Amino acid sequence: MKTETKNKKQFIIDTAAELFKEKGYSASSVRDLAARVGLEPSSIYSHIRSKDELLNEICMCCSARFTDGMNNIYIADISPKKKVKALINLHLQIAFDFPASVTVFNDEWKFLNKPILTEFLQARIEYENKFKKILREGQKNGKFSFINVDLVFNIIIKTLSWSYTVVNKYSKEELGNEVTAFILKAIRK
Repeated sequence: MKTETKNKKQFIIDTAAELFKEKGYSASSVRDLAARVGLEPSSIYSHIRSKDELLNEICMCCSARFTDGMNNIYIADISPKKKVKALINLHLQIAFDFPASVTVFNDEWKFLNKPILTEFLQARIEYENKFKKILREGQKNGKFSFINVDLVFNIIIKTLSWSYTVVNKYSKEELGNEVTAFILKAIRK
């Protein structure tokens, strides 16, 4: 019975991600979600506490995927170029595996409430700092050529965020090859 309840809750979370992706968090209601999952609005509360809980779950699960991936890549004994390639692959893997969730994570996080918002932003800052350290390491080793690491980081992240919107248009291999080639060509010495 617990597994069935857990599966139902995960189904509700996944459906909420699709709904929030389509309509936005603010324009989505628990009534909309209940209709999509085939429950009465009052019955959905036996599985979730609130719409906020769903957003928290979606954003923090995605944040954990990025954080865990970054931590593994960051400590790996590989070159900065290989780390950047691995980070691009991480973003694309998450985008292809969880397209609705990553879009909600990227676009709707601003609706998180404290203390979850604080935790989310702290994880994001730590992720950005590690990414920038990898870029600086490649710059220091003479493998990357750019002047402003913050600018380069933001260009890379915006490119990767754009890729979330086109996962249904291209194969993972095609998108991965083109995005990786583009980014590495832009920063390579």
